[in-house]
Amino acid sequence: MGVIVCATGNGVQSRRVQNAAVELARVDQKRLVFVHVVDLRQMGEMEEALRPAARAELAWLGEASLRLARDRARRQGVTAESVILHGNVCQALEGYLRDHPVDLVLLGAASNDEITRCARRMEQELGVAVQFVAAQGHGLDAD
Repeated sequence: MGVIVCATGNGVQSRRVQNAAVELARVDQKRLVFVHVVDLRQMGEMEEALRPAARAELAWLGEASLRLARDRARRQGVTAESVILHGNVCQALEGYLRDHPVDLVLLGAASNDEITRCARRMEQELGVAVQFVAAQGHGLDAD
């Protein structure tokens, strides 16, 4: 059985990526792993004293998002696992892929060059297929 990794955040785009991953896992009968990376860079500049609290808060939000994703997958007949990683998004994902056999990574639409380069490395250096899920509209997808 193959494995699909769905990189997920907290926004509407992540919900679309999650839905696509669930459908692919269901149809292809593959194992599904939702991955959320706590990356403090998304918080911008902050005092060092605030970093532990920010890290804990982002991890809590990530876990909540992952629980919802697993529940939506379960309602579609797909059992999913979830993992929270810490650090730079690309480095954390690449590290996970080095340590786990994965067939496909689903990502939201590439929002910057770093994500595009990261996806290229995943494919070329790690031999893992990467699929971007395009953004659509602004509404939430139905459960």
